[in-house]
Amino acid sequence: MRAPLFLFMPALIAVAGFETALALVSPLISLRLEEGGVSTGMIGLVASAYSIGYLGGTQICRHLILHYGARQTIAALALLAALSLLAHALLFDVLLWLLLSATCGFAMAGIYTIAESLLNVLASRGNRGRLYSVYMTASWLTAGASPVAVLAEGSGGMTSFVIAGALIAFTTLPVLLSRRVALPVPTHGSLTLRHFRAVPPVALAICFGSGIVNGGLHGLLSSFAVETGLDNNDLSVMLTVAAIAGVAGQFPIGHFSDKARERIAVAKIVIVFGIVLCLALFAFSSAGFVMLATLFGLLTAIMAPIYGLGAALANDRAGDGCTLATTGTLLFVNGIGAAIGPIGAGLAMQAWGPAGLFLFLAGAAGVIGLATANQRWLERIWLLVPRA
Repeated sequence: MRAPLFLFMPALIAVAGFETALALVSPLISLRLEEGGVSTGMIGLVASAYSIGYLGGTQICRHLILHYGARQTIAALALLAALSLLAHALLFDVLLWLLLSATCGFAMAGIYTIAESLLNVLASRGNRGRLYSVYMTASWLTAGASPVAVLAEGSGGMTSFVIAGALIAFTTLPVLLSRRVALPVPTHGSLTLRHFRAVPPVALAICFGSGIVNGGLHGLLSSFAVETGLDNNDLSVMLTVAAIAGVAGQFPIGHFSDKARERIAVAKIVIVFGIVLCLALFAFSSAGFVMLATLFGLLTAIMAPIYGLGAALANDRAGDGCTLATTGTLLFVNGIGAAIGPIGAGLAMQAWGPAGLFLFLAGAAGVIGLATANQRWLERIWLLVPRA
């Protein structure tokens, strides 16, 4: 476990830098848009623009890695993301922020593709769940930057955007300078139907659902706080709870999945608990802040590791030389879910009020639950997908 983790560390630092930068600015973007009188549906669209750019990145970045190499691609993506964040600080326009959000998502897709491919090159069946839990823990630790930014700047500050841009540039240096392990390079640039067919359908369903749930929850959390009358201090507490809970749930669930006879059984348990907690949040959303924060923390602890479970399940079955294709496929379907999540959550909040956020999430988690509960049926249908 120590050797692969040591070799993975430069890529992990780069991911953590990108994640911290986005955590600094994400709640500020929603707060600025709320302050500007932008509708909840449009705020959801801005949040989804990140995922739409991310989807494009899962496709285009593979071509960049193929033609220019992983390190050169990372350098270009870091520059693109840093400039996008600085542009947020200089200009305020909803349509421009849609484009900038998509640009950040595009850059993040390339970083994830390289980092997760390297992770699966280094991992084995016996430690993949724990290695993913370390990877996801680093991502969730960076979420601690969100409450700091909210408390320090509220809805009007721009310093966090400047800091975020500089942080991306600084934290990509270790992976650019590293020569400890060769980063994977694809033999082709595009994902094909063959790549999708090679991934277990239940893993695709889990990663897709993870994108919907986590994208919707965290993309619209700031809007939920504003519409329910919570102040910046309350929002900061909830973001802190999310960071702590997201970290706390990673390693126990990852360790349990490594030791379990079937990793899918762990995913089923996690999803059932997630559905119950979403329904509880819908029912008790106005029961008091302590209850709200507690249930929100439990939901985050349960649902934060779900992408890692799906990815580990898929890569357990991936053949040699298939890690980059598998990673690209999972990130692509996760990105589709993350694009749908904020839009669906925003529309649900418009239809049923702020608590509609959790009703939407319960429905999304329920769909994942049906897919995992009917794994064999899903695989029989998957056999009907053409091979070409």
